[in-house]
This record gives sequence, C-alpha cells and structure tokens, in this order.
Amino acid sequence: MISVPHALQILKDNLPAPRIVNMALEQTLSHRLAEDIHAPEPSPRYTNSAMDGFALRWHDVSDIGNTGPVTLKIAGESQAGIPYTEVVGSAQAIRVSTGAMIPTGCDVVVRVEDADDLGHSVVIHRCRKQWQDIRRRGEEFEQGTKILAKGLVLKARQIALLSALGLARVAVYDTPRVSLFITGTELARHDDKQIDRYQVRDANAPMLQSSIIEAGGRVIKCLHVEDDLATTITQMAKVVNSGCDLILCSGGVSVGNHDHVKQAAEAIGFKELFWKIKQKPGKPLYVAKKNETLLFGLPGNPVSAFMCFQNFVMPTLAALQGEQLLKKSITAMAENMVCNTGKRTDFLRVGITDTPNATPTFRLLERQGSHMLTSIVDADGYVAIEPGFSLHPGELTEVYMF
Repeated sequence: MISVPHALQILKDNLPAPRIVNMALEQTLSHRLAEDIHAPEPSPRYTNSAMDGFALRWHDVSDIGNTGPVTLKIAGESQAGIPYTEVVGSAQAIRVSTGAMIPTGCDVVVRVEDADDLGHSVVIHRCRKQWQDIRRRGEEFEQGTKILAKGLVLKARQIALLSALGLARVAVYDTPRVSLFITGTELARHDDKQIDRYQVRDANAPMLQSSIIEAGGRVIKCLHVEDDLATTITQMAKVVNSGCDLILCSGGVSVGNHDHVKQAAEAIGFKELFWKIKQKPGKPLYVAKKNETLLFGLPGNPVSAFMCFQNFVMPTLAALQGEQLLKKSITAMAENMVCNTGKRTDFLRVGITDTPNATPTFRLLERQGSHMLTSIVDADGYVAIEPGFSLHPGELTEVYMF
C-alpha cells in the first residue's frame, strides 16, 4: 500500500494534457478560458451620449450661470444607430438619444429636463461641466487591454462582454468525457420497484453521474456488468473505444474471487499506476493508464466510492479543465477530540458550524461506516487524520468541503 500523498503525486505525474478547443461563444458557459482575452477594440467603440438630450459646444454655455438661459439652433439629430455626420458649429445643438454618437464639435450633453425644446431651437437652462453625460471612446478600456484572464470560468456576464466585442469563438478547456463501468451481480437498478431480497439498488451510478457533472465533466457511457471476467473484459474494451478521457469503475477492485476489474483492465492494455492506498475508507482504490486514458477502480461501497471520487477523481477532472490538482478546503476548529489509532489516513465526515466573526467549527458525525450513505448526506465535508495523530478541542485543521 502507498500513502495518499504518494498516490496523488503519481496521479499528477500521469495526468493527460487538457484538451483545448476553439468553441462557439454560445456554448462556452461554465467552460474555463484557455488563454488571456485582449480587447480587439476599445469600449465604448465611439463617443456617445449617456442621456436623452442635446449635444452642443461647452463654449456656448460655459457662462450660463452668469448670463442666464442660452438659446441655440437645433441643427439636426443623432439617434442610436443613425449618427449626425456633420461638424457642429457655434450656437448649434443636436438632439441626441441615449447611446447615440456624439457629433464632431460637441463636448457636452444637456439633459432633456434641463432644456426647453422649441422645435427649431432649444433653450438651455442648466449645464454643469464640460463632457457632462458623455461616454468617451475607450473610457472603459482601450484596444489591447487584457479583459479576461486565462483560467477564468465563463459565466453569463463574461459571455456578454465577449459578445459585445464581437468574439464569436474563444479557446477554452474542453469538457472531460467520462465513462462509467458499474460492476456487481447483486445490483438492481435504482428505479426498480420490486427487487429480490439478495439484491441491493445501485446508488453508485446515479451518485457518480451527478458528481461528474458537478465537477464539470460529461458522462458519455454508463454500463452495468455482472461479476464475470470474460464479460468484464469484453464490455470494458467497448468503453475504452468510446473515446473517453476517464473510466470510472465501481466495485470489483478488491481481492475476492469475483473482483475482476483490475485483471480485465490489464488484459486490454492498461498499466497499473497504483493499487491499494493507506486510507479509510477507500483502501482498494485502483488507478491505471492506457495511452491518454485514465481508469479509476473505485470500491463498491457507495461511501468509499464517493470519498475516492472526492480525493482523486474530482481533482483530476479539475486538472483536465485547466485547474491545479487541488482540493478545496477551509480552516476550522475541532469541537471535540479526534484520534486516529489505526495505520491508515482516516477520512472522517464532519458537520460545520459557522459563527459570525469567528472561525468555523467542526464536529464528527456519529456514523462513519463506509456502507452508511447518511455519513455523507449529513456531512459538509471531511477531515484527513493521519495515523497516530490526534486533534484536541480548539485546534485548527483543514476541512475539505463537499
């Protein structure tokens, strides 16, 4: 058996390179940018009005506080999308709408409520300062400015910005493709109403499918296989040929007479990276590689499978999307004594208590059995306690969040 850090290092050394694709913008939601984005043009693209009103020359109204209202001739109109193209002269005003291009010669906009529109002329009552209510070209950013950084996850607001700049396609990390391989003669479908008393409903397939999607992956195939070596080899070969980046197997990785995943994987060309880890739960985890495809043999117990997914599969999916191979954690304070008297790293499920203006605290959940799904349902995360190590009440440690 190897330690958890050793296993993670082996995994890190064998990660496939992330795939980068030039994707249509409307498909990029939740994808991670694979490059910095620099503005191909300034924003705003042209100097425009921030208000409905009148564009004019500051020189004509700069002394309005002393002289009183000023009357100007309305020489034309600039609408959003239909600009006024002539140069504006002295004592002239141009009727403008919000977003309309500011005509050449104008350097201030007077709002509708600060003027009287007489049709062919306008009386200006108030004008506070030059460039009032004008959005100047490039004031948000100039052409060439870095506006989005590599590694950023694209959400609706970033997609809006890219759309406004005319970027129809961007380079992103592609969605990892995952195939599921669920073993177990005793398994019935989770939606079967009637099952034999020697059967159990499959919790792993729905759990792993959901976990993969939560981690940004896509399930492209899900097979259920009975505990038979020949069938396992045949069906696993089909999964390999499906074009996936990862294969997740559940069950069949221990040392029983009906555990065939490891033997089947190596029969079709996978090379073992590691098998059996000093961790609880999840000791029999098996990881192998063939070309650029990784295979994870997760234990059959749902809690063990889930914890192995959290510790090894989820960081792998993150790395395939341009993230570092890291687990997300918070620092929290132990509420009670935590001890590990065994010989393996103990992944203990915990609940978190958040207190305003104070360090969060955690408590061990009473039920920790690898067959007890409530131990993860009721948990907020888990702590990793090394063999022979103890945490006293009030001591701080990292809690890895679900």
